[in-house]
Amino acid sequence: MTEPWRCFVAVPFDDSLRSVLARSVVGWRLQPPADELRWAESDAWHLTLVFLGPVDPDDISRVAAEIGGVAVAHPPTEVTTGRLGAFHRPGSARVLWYGVHDPNNSLSALAGELASALGVESEEAYRPHVTLARARRRPVDLRGWIEGAAVSAPAGRLTVDRIALMRSHLGGGPVRYETLQTFKLGGAS
Repeated sequence: MTEPWRCFVAVPFDDSLRSVLARSVVGWRLQPPADELRWAESDAWHLTLVFLGPVDPDDISRVAAEIGGVAVAHPPTEVTTGRLGAFHRPGSARVLWYGVHDPNNSLSALAGELASALGVESEEAYRPHVTLARARRRPVDLRGWIEGAAVSAPAGRLTVDRIALMRSHLGGGPVRYETLQTFKLGGAS
């Protein structure tokens, strides 16, 4: 039996925005209590739309076809980024995130249609964000730190003209992500 793949659908992160944000993260990583977090490498940053979990490798072509059908029906969009936050609360943070503002709910609609097409149910509403770091062992109190760091959080724009079916490789160091297939939104060139 083939081992299942841990998969998700994501918006690739823009290289110019990645560069600007990475410069801010360098300083943030050294500041207490953020130094207690396990920081994601900047080349791993992405905007998750739907987490699929374990997928049989034999089902990848079917999953890709479903994603492609949804992608073609959605036009490209642009969203703004900025601000910092934490899940579930800054006072007991397990995840530090960089915010994505979705005023027209275009990302939420895309995520919802993907989830529906792929048979994924979620109990929580979609909240677009880029995960920057995770708590190592126990939640970290980031209340004061987030307020101070947010001043230097770069504001930017993220063009959403394609999405990707991704695979996570866990173990043996930091998580590695592999792009299995990319899909253009609504005929984007």
